[in-house]
Amino acid sequence: MAWVLGLGTWAAVLVLSAASLGAQEKKSVKAGVYTAAQAERGQALYKAKCASCHAANYFTDNEFYTNYAGKPLWDLFDVISDSMPMDDPGSLKKEQYADLIAYVLQLNRFPTGTAELPIDKAALSAIQMEKP
Repeated sequence: MAWVLGLGTWAAVLVLSAASLGAQEKKSVKAGVYTAAQAERGQALYKAKCASCHAANYFTDNEFYTNYAGKPLWDLFDVISDSMPMDDPGSLKKEQYADLIAYVLQLNRFPTGTAELPIDKAALSAIQMEKP
């Protein structure tokens, strides 16, 4: 009988865990998911680490949107944090990758907000990239 109660307790824990995971509110990049200061840091970092290989207009063209529109921002974060900069992939801090994404959002004229773009997978997975 104790085993059955234990199983029931585990089932309740799983249900509550699933509910809390599903509770992450989905939002759009159009909702102001980064700050102006964060985008400013991202722009400076872009100039120092990215501009020699990537023109800024790449992040506003149709190919960029084909790759990322309709997907969570985590997809973009995951790609750049694993592969950039090309000469030293993954060498930046997570906050710096978020700053770069904030700059990309600014390039696309998405509105700023009061909170910085987060760095954790769950939070970035709840933010959807869209076309402006």
